[in-house]
Amino acid sequence: MDEVSTHCKVVLEKGLDKETCYDFRKVRAYVMCLAWKKMTEKPMRFADAVREAWAETKMSCSRLSASI
Repeated sequence: MDEVSTHCKVVLEKGLDKETCYDFRKVRAYVMCLAWKKMTEKPMRFADAVREAWAETKMSCSRLSASI
């Protein structure tokens, strides 16, 4: 599996904040980058990586009082 792109490294390094959680494009970019990172760390299906990434992102946004 290819490593995470430079774009995704920047997105993941920035992390989540309320603005990102509430922004349609930003939160989806974060989820896709996180899913790709998960797939580079261990073999898994894309659908499973996306499902895990969404679950983690929703939990993180919830902790920021930015439920999605």
